[in-house]
Amino acid sequence: MHITCEGKAYELFEGATPQNLWNMVSGGRDPEMAVLADCEGDIIDFQTPFTGDTDVKWIPLGSPLAHRAYQRSLIMLLAIAAKEVYGGKIEVAVKHALGKALYCEFSDGHVPLQKELDVLRYKMEEIVKEGRDITQLTVGISKAEAFLRLKGRKADADLVTQMPVKEISVSQCGTFIDYFFGPMLPDMSFLKIFHLSSYAPGFLLHVPDPGEKEIKVQEETPLFARVFLESQKWSELIGCHSLAELNDAIDGGSIIDLIAVAEALHEKKLAELADEICGQNPGIRLVCIAGPSSSGKTTFMKRLIIHLWVNGVHPVMLSLDDYFRNRDEMGGESWENLQAMDISLFEETVINLLEGKEVQLPRFNFITGKKEWYDEPVRLGENQPVLVEGLHALNPKLTYFVPGYQQMRIYLSALTQININNHNRISTSDTRLLRRMVRDVQYRGHSPEDTLSIWKSVRRGEEENIFSFQNRADRVFNSALIYELPVLKKMTRPMLERIKKGNPLYPEAQRLIHFFEPFRELSDDFVPDNSILREFIGYKKTKFSQKES
Repeated sequence: MHITCEGKAYELFEGATPQNLWNMVSGGRDPEMAVLADCEGDIIDFQTPFTGDTDVKWIPLGSPLAHRAYQRSLIMLLAIAAKEVYGGKIEVAVKHALGKALYCEFSDGHVPLQKELDVLRYKMEEIVKEGRDITQLTVGISKAEAFLRLKGRKADADLVTQMPVKEISVSQCGTFIDYFFGPMLPDMSFLKIFHLSSYAPGFLLHVPDPGEKEIKVQEETPLFARVFLESQKWSELIGCHSLAELNDAIDGGSIIDLIAVAEALHEKKLAELADEICGQNPGIRLVCIAGPSSSGKTTFMKRLIIHLWVNGVHPVMLSLDDYFRNRDEMGGESWENLQAMDISLFEETVINLLEGKEVQLPRFNFITGKKEWYDEPVRLGENQPVLVEGLHALNPKLTYFVPGYQQMRIYLSALTQININNHNRISTSDTRLLRRMVRDVQYRGHSPEDTLSIWKSVRRGEEENIFSFQNRADRVFNSALIYELPVLKKMTRPMLERIKKGNPLYPEAQRLIHFFEPFRELSDDFVPDNSILREFIGYKKTKFSQKES
């Protein structure tokens, strides 16, 4: 095979791997300078053979691309340590992200104390010092299924048989074998930074951010933990807490009932929120609704208003998108910063509404970059609330003039209820990215490449302007729907497949395509017209205006 790397050409034998190439070219360089290989957009680990002639670029440990491999390898390390500490009698399940950590539970349900977790951590550190290799094996589906059933892993065996491939690549470290959806690090010696801490009923696996040299202590998020645990319990109650069970529901037709129950849960939560807002004494005068991009804020607010009407409450709705300063006043300021807002106008609007005055509301024209004004003024009824939706709605600098006891702060996010399996979780940010991709194509005239190219910037803005205030929320609404990823797969996979090699976004497109591999597809015809998912995939009967969410 003809391989080029760092401007030089090499002839390698058939079956050669990036590890073989790195051994030739490293020249004593720090091993952390190369932990994955970029083969013209295809990201592979050091143990996966080259498939043909290619140009290779090295991916260092501190890069965002390597961070996912670090996390996958760390989960494998945890699973191996648990197997050795508990003699194979107790396994670890990674449930979901909680802040920068991964929330995990033991298969027997026992609640670990910190002393027990320290023993587990010592075992993990011991394996890291040994530097055990992580190798890759290609296994036929029937052989993989037989192995998993022999190990008593029925859900994993079912999932393997549902995948539209003849063979899969599994990772091996010593006698431990498992499959992970994405490349792994070369060996365990790279996993020097992690921590375990007790968090009943499970524990947290703390993962460093890309390039970090130590674990940063993070603020506890009890409200989010409660919502995740509630979602987890709910999915188990309805008999769908794994991807294999979701695929079975699609194949067997019971997905119709599952969709009805999922949508009914949203309706129930909306009704409870409306009842709580209306039942407060002293009354709630300002309802603040915030959440990251594509969390479903627009549809959530429309549906919440209907439930408030049922209670005889008639709020005025404000979108922070209408309170941007005119573009010619921005001076290069980022649209996602609070300074981009016309804060004085917003404050004046809310105060006048709460005082019962007539107010003419602005409407921001994103084409001209200027505010326009609705013709008809509005007036808030006596003791009625104002609903505010937008990126900065939980920022106290925006709402300081209303007493806290008269506010209800609601945070939205798509907190995924199921995982692929015990060691492969579904990222909440990936769900939102796919939602946004569909919506941008449907309503914004943007290409999938446009959405992918700005996503890092969007995520940075969320870190700075949303996540730092999420703990101010009084309530969290989980906008995720257990059935939505099969719908999004059917709509986005053709878009992603059109992104070809040579495009700098090709690696990310391939990552998402690979992520979708074990999912069944589901037609959007099954999605009810009032679903939050319709905000992104399009409405059939009821036509709502679309806004950034």
